[in-house]
Amino acid sequence: MPDRPLIETVDLVKTYRVGSSTVKALDHFSIDIEEGEMVAIMGPSGSGKTSLLNLIGALDRPDSGTVRVKNVEIDRLGEEQRARFRKHNIGFIFQFFNLIPSLTAIENVLVPIMFEKEKPTRKAADLLERVGLGDRFDHLPGMLSGGERQRVAIARALINDPLIILADEPTGNIDSETAREIVSLFKELNDEGKTLVLATHDRLVAGRAKVMVKIRDGRMVRGKAHSRDGMMSLSPKEGGGREK
Repeated sequence: MPDRPLIETVDLVKTYRVGSSTVKALDHFSIDIEEGEMVAIMGPSGSGKTSLLNLIGALDRPDSGTVRVKNVEIDRLGEEQRARFRKHNIGFIFQFFNLIPSLTAIENVLVPIMFEKEKPTRKAADLLERVGLGDRFDHLPGMLSGGERQRVAIARALINDPLIILADEPTGNIDSETAREIVSLFKELNDEGKTLVLATHDRLVAGRAKVMVKIRDGRMVRGKAHSRDGMMSLSPKEGGGREK
């Protein structure tokens, strides 16, 4: 039996109630993501990008369809199992950073393991050094720029050495120079073997990805992957997915 992709979504449907209306965020969406890929999910606001990340990251459940990560159907796990799976496999980077205002930079990095008896403070410090915040360990988020807060969020996402990093508009609230530095860091992480899935409007981010997928109204409209000869088109499968 051939190896399965690291991430598989099959025929995903996700809807939300907005007032008296029902909004379909994902409309029978399917995609395969191989281990070691860096995938940019592009589309307008409301196209389903964030919903897709939340399902892959076990933060939400689909109305129907399957989410399989590391050959585990995570949508079928109980809440405690899902939380354990997230902790050991997935790092999140959010558009608005989601830092705790009352905690210092290094304390925010340690939040994913805050309930463990022994906390790897040295590792947290090393991660902050890596993202260029070696002199900001004791700064509160309110004392940091947007770019610095995003760097703290990246260090936090790496504290458990996850195989998969999910980033939702990671350059959406930072200046262009910092965005280029963040994208270079993502490329380094990908070169080290991390699998990255990035929901973005930013063509700078998409341009560095190995695979680019465009989504509209919860369905894939187009995808491209880098090949030896340049960019290779990926056509949507029936059900909104990607040809392999």
